[in-house]
Amino acid sequence: MQVEDTPTQHAERNLDVFLRICLSIYHANIKTEYTMTVKSLSELETLRGGAALKARLKHVDDRLKWFGYLRLADHASKFGISEVQAKIDIKTYRYLSPTPPPERKPGPAAGSLGAGAYLRPEKFAPVFDVPASMDDLWATRFPEARTDEPLSLEVLSAPEHRIEPDDVRALLAATELRTSCRLRYQSMTSAEASERIVCPHAVVKASGRYHVRAFDFSRKRFIDFSLPRVLSSDLLPDHAPVPATLDDDWHKTVEVEFVAHPRLSPAQRSTIAREYGMQQGASVITVRRAMLFYLLDEMRLLKAIRQQDKDLADVPVWVKNSKYVADELASMESET
Repeated sequence: MQVEDTPTQHAERNLDVFLRICLSIYHANIKTEYTMTVKSLSELETLRGGAALKARLKHVDDRLKWFGYLRLADHASKFGISEVQAKIDIKTYRYLSPTPPPERKPGPAAGSLGAGAYLRPEKFAPVFDVPASMDDLWATRFPEARTDEPLSLEVLSAPEHRIEPDDVRALLAATELRTSCRLRYQSMTSAEASERIVCPHAVVKASGRYHVRAFDFSRKRFIDFSLPRVLSSDLLPDHAPVPATLDDDWHKTVEVEFVAHPRLSPAQRSTIAREYGMQQGASVITVRRAMLFYLLDEMRLLKAIRQQDKDLADVPVWVKNSKYVADELASMESET
């Protein structure tokens, strides 16, 4: 027996159809605005929302350059946009790119990356002609909104730790995919480069360099690999991975209590407390034990903590719980 809809149900159904039509027209207009009229990056500046779109396109460029692929869902999640808008971003990028990534493969054809993945073409040319910097992978920068003279900012240019995308692409992909990888690595404790099979699980920026935290099958422990010293890398999807949960130093945390150095005057200690945002004269930083070395190194306190001598500290801060921190540092270093 067929039951007729009530007037209320008719109204709800009509409203649903109306909204679907409006959304279709809205998304079609967005697609036309960005994919049909944008012929160069410079034109983005003239569009409403062009700065935000340019930042998203830069992220697509960086993902293909450094990782070799981009997943649609990840792109949408990073920028808090819908998958419809993410698809528009990809189509805009493909339109601007001299070497556009192929259309994504649905279902099983997508392989281990899953559906919605766009792969870097074999002959790839970036859309953004700027020096390769991994900083752009983690921070999305938007242009300055001031219309008058911008604030003068002088940035010190220190020697750069260069990373070649071709050398580390497979290693970064292995880190995200939680699979193993073969790499050639030049350690500073060995005269010649050596081949390593590793299973990476995290990327860290510390002491001015990028590192990958990975299980080294030859040494049978988790250690850090400096990305600038990776000479080549290749995925080993058939090699058994090592779970990141086994990395005890990564999961154990250490609390480091920074205070103004005791040798300072009361007025100086007050200023240092304000400079470092200390509460009640102290700033407690919780750090992974695997990263403790880098924290102390960046604070220029490594030697002083190791020798438990505050007079060796040439900075205006000290570690109040220095004995505990020194013991944790020694425990970690004895394992490596």
